[in-house]
Amino acid sequence: MNRLIICFLAIFSYSLLSCDKFLDVEVPDNLVHDEYWQNREQVLASRNGMYATLHNNINIFQVWGDIRSSLYTPGPGSSFSNDYRQFMVHDIYPTNGLVRWASVYTGINWINSFIKNAPTALQNDQTFKESELQMFMGEAYALRALNYFYLIRAFKEVPIMEEPYESDAQIFNTAAHAEEEVLNFIEKDLEKALANTASDFENINDRFGRITKNAVRAIWADVKLWRNQYQESLELCESLEDYKSKLVDPQDWFSIFNPGNSSESIFEYQYLQTGFSSPIYGWFANFQPTSAGAKYLANSINIEIDGLELYPPQDLINWSADTIRLKNYAAFNMTPVNYSAGSGYEIYKMTGQTPYVPSYRPSGGRNMNYIFYRYREILFIEAEALAQLGRYAEAEERINLIRKHCDIPALTPGAMGTDVEFMRFLLMEREFELGFEGKEWFAAVRIARRPGMESVLLEKTAENNPLKIQYQVIKARLLNSESWFLPYHETEIENNKALIQKDYYKNK
Repeated sequence: MNRLIICFLAIFSYSLLSCDKFLDVEVPDNLVHDEYWQNREQVLASRNGMYATLHNNINIFQVWGDIRSSLYTPGPGSSFSNDYRQFMVHDIYPTNGLVRWASVYTGINWINSFIKNAPTALQNDQTFKESELQMFMGEAYALRALNYFYLIRAFKEVPIMEEPYESDAQIFNTAAHAEEEVLNFIEKDLEKALANTASDFENINDRFGRITKNAVRAIWADVKLWRNQYQESLELCESLEDYKSKLVDPQDWFSIFNPGNSSESIFEYQYLQTGFSSPIYGWFANFQPTSAGAKYLANSINIEIDGLELYPPQDLINWSADTIRLKNYAAFNMTPVNYSAGSGYEIYKMTGQTPYVPSYRPSGGRNMNYIFYRYREILFIEAEALAQLGRYAEAEERINLIRKHCDIPALTPGAMGTDVEFMRFLLMEREFELGFEGKEWFAAVRIARRPGMESVLLEKTAENNPLKIQYQVIKARLLNSESWFLPYHETEIENNKALIQKDYYKNK
């Protein structure tokens, strides 16, 4: 029984997330070969399907990459469950539904099937050109690399699935591969992707919503930084320097988020008024003191403390920047919103329609793009790599370029210090610029894994826990670096007999 095509069809009917077991659906064997991959249109539909699977995992990517950072506090939304709570108190169990990776591997399986089968359409459709196929293949390799990069940052060791699961005769009992092995696999895919993807697209939704060479370079620079290969990361960042002249001016900052696809965008998942609805809007939906409100607000305590440390007090009132910065974090004032169980700042950049005044996106925010990479993150990647090479003045130049385009006072030379102190400041700068965009926990883990840098994560995460868990308790839970990575869900272990639970989580 072929289990692949039904999940393909399920994506187009907006229900792939119901495929909880690994491709647990049934269709007759060989349907994928006998009735599919016959022409360009079918290949094109499957190419679109690869991007659709990315949509299905945005919610889980956001969970894995961000909510353990110090930015979040629970809002009044009824969808904030105990699974989310475990992440925020750093006490995660193998029964937690948010550590399930089935939907990510479903997406990878679709990509694997595309890589294996799409070339057969060239033999059957003379209108399908080799050059177009190669471009599609480049997109497939990059999307597979991106999926694995999320998996490796969340779990550290994961199975590599390179062949599609197309028949019940196939058995995937695959042990978790070592982190280094998976990273090598990711880089091989990125190398293939860079050789074949398009440099640009005429249509704006394609230009920012599909994999281009610049999107590949951005992912690869991030991978190199994760591997502590600083010079290689810098070289990839340097290949993106054309974006420096495209940074959005301070007065136009809100265009980054609404309508999106700004001049400094590199790769965004596109949402329109029709089709898929953005899953992240519900995380930050405009505040209502009822169960229908936001799942998350911004942790006002940490934001206020960090803001006062980073920025001169005399400038707090006069900034003309944005909700990313302290003055307008709640869109139009610095007053936390309160409800019966707590308080926090509204995350207006994710929900608003215009700056400085309370005006929200229409239609439930369904067309809010999800930003995977924009150039300001590349500047932060450069700053981190330069600092690790001891080039602190150059690193501060990158931070000051970002500050300039937020109308924020520049750093004085040496203000960020060196070593641990620099990285602590870097994380705070990142959070004010990139906050709630899905990667700040990953950034903290990446830094903390370097020798002598553990305190960057431990101190920041343990302070001012939004659920009022004591500092000593949070710090104790994070002392073992294995706790920074997720357990394998018990169902994944049941379905994959070669997968063995990590020692740290065996008794939980």
